[in-house]
Amino acid sequence: MADSGGLTRRQARFVAALFECASVGDAARLAGISERSASRYLADSGVRAELLERQSGMLAAASARLVAGMPASADVLIAIQSDSTVAPAVRVSAARAVLGDGLRLAELYTLAERVSELETRFVFLGGVTDADF
Repeated sequence: MADSGGLTRRQARFVAALFECASVGDAARLAGISERSASRYLADSGVRAELLERQSGMLAAASARLVAGMPASADVLIAIQSDSTVAPAVRVSAARAVLGDGLRLAELYTLAERVSELETRFVFLGGVTDADF
């Protein structure tokens, strides 16, 4: 019998177990299935899609938490690099972190904007539909 996500109960238990265990074998045991069944499940497109969806959700949640903490982290690094009572090597390290991370963030933001613009142009030219993204 399949659940609302299109997976059987055993498949759903196995997918949930994968996020709790360090190995596929451990997840199989926790889900009450054989390792052979686990291998078959991992080859199933529905199981892979569910894993990807759950991973994406977890990454989105973790990313949101990290982004929310970035201003405080930047404040700490800026305070360290500006504090003359801190050892020079620590100040240089903080300055490098601020510069390096700031440049990477700016680069990623710019690339994301450019990719979005290219996708919009491609769709406009009739290359694909929005559903293909």
